Amino acid sequence: MSTATEAVLPLVPSDEERQIREAVHGICDGFPENYSRQKHAAGEPPTELWDALAGKGYLGVNLPEEWGGGGLGMSGLAAVGEEIASAGKSLLLIVVSPAIVGNILARHGTDQQRERWLRGIAAGTTKIAFAITEPDAGTNSHNLSTAVERRGNRLVLRGQKTYISGVEHADAVLVVARSRLPDGSLGLPSLAIVDVDAPGFTRDEIPMPYLGPDKQWTLSSTTSSSRRSA
Repeated sequence: MSTATEAVLPLVPSDEERQIREAVHGICDGFPENYSRQKHAAGEPPTELWDALAGKGYLGVNLPEEWGGGGLGMSGLAAVGEEIASAGKSLLLIVVSPAIVGNILARHGTDQQRERWLRGIAAGTTKIAFAITEPDAGTNSHNLSTAVERRGNRLVLRGQKTYISGVEHADAVLVVARSRLPDGSLGLPSLAIVDVDAPGFTRDEIPMPYLGPDKQWTLSSTTSSSRRSA
């Protein structure tokens, strides 16, 4: 009996990755060691660090070049995130806005949606939170009770989300809901981008121990609507 052998490849970063890591860490080192705790104590999002990294193009390195990103995929953004975290200044919203929302739009959005949202996400000038978790469903998208219904050219949302991160730092929220069918029942999961200041879209902060500068929120929607969907 012969046994197959598997080649083990060393995880050696490329020169480009090393340069990205050094540059990101250098930017982070320009902020106080306790920067995150300062922002948490002040009740403020880490806007200055976000803008410093965004200004150099590091918050959209995973997104397609045709939409203003770096074209490096998730491994590129992972390197950026690791260096931010190793500097003790984690930015939770990079896991949400460029990683989750950015990748969804890049893969499944229309050209109009990409033009409206993706360029800003890639540049770091547009920040979108992600809302899926519900009190009675967790992240099981097939048990969600938040409903979305199309009325003409608008989407109407009704429901509640909980433990949603970074909403205070976001321009909009990508909400996972379920389509309301003609008989009133709920069908498959759907996605809708909702402006944070949309009518009827409210948020309540959840008291949390210090985990970083980003806050956690309960979101409620009774009459809010959005003309934009993903």
